[in-house]
Amino acid sequence: MSLNGRPNPEHASAYAKYYFDRTAGQTDLLAALEQNGKEMAAFIRSLPADKADFQYAEGKWTTKSVIAHVNDTERVFQFRALCFSRKDTVHIPGFEEDYYAMHANTAGRTMEELAAEFEAIRAATISLFRYMTDDMLDFKGTANNNVLTARSAGWIIAGHAVHHIGIIKERYLVEVEE
Repeated sequence: MSLNGRPNPEHASAYAKYYFDRTAGQTDLLAALEQNGKEMAAFIRSLPADKADFQYAEGKWTTKSVIAHVNDTERVFQFRALCFSRKDTVHIPGFEEDYYAMHANTAGRTMEELAAEFEAIRAATISLFRYMTDDMLDFKGTANNNVLTARSAGWIIAGHAVHHIGIIKERYLVEVEE
C-alpha cells in the first residue's frame, strides 16, 4: 500500500513548510516514514557514547534530550493524525517542547534504549497511517490553533526526524575546544 501525495501547505501551520521541505522529492508518505525510520534508528545507534550527554552550549538540550524530543514529538503528531483521520473536530492544544524535554528523564537511559523506543513509536506511526484513505488523510482539524490534516502530520513527522539528524550532526558531533 502507498500513501501518495505531498502535504498541502495550507493544511498546516506556517512552520510546517520547513519540515515538508526536508522530504522534498518524496511523494509516498508510507515509504518516506519507513525509509526515514530506518535512517533515524541507525543514526541514533551510530552516535558516539561520549556525545550522549553532550550539550553544545549552556542551557541547551543534551543529545539524548534531542532524541527524546523526536520521540515525544512523533507521539504528539501521531495522536493528532489519529484524531483527524477519525473526523474528530476537537481543538487539540499545542505542547511545550522545552517542558517535555525537561521532564523526559533521559539521565539513566542509553542511546540504544532511545533508539529502540524510536523504532517502536515509528512502527506504531506506520501502522496508524498504513490503511488511511485520502478522505482520512485530508480531513481538516485544528491543533495548536492551526489547521492540520493527518497527511500533513505524517509529513511533519518525517521532516522533523530529518531536521534533528541535521541538528545533531551540525551542533552535537563537533569537537569542542577545551
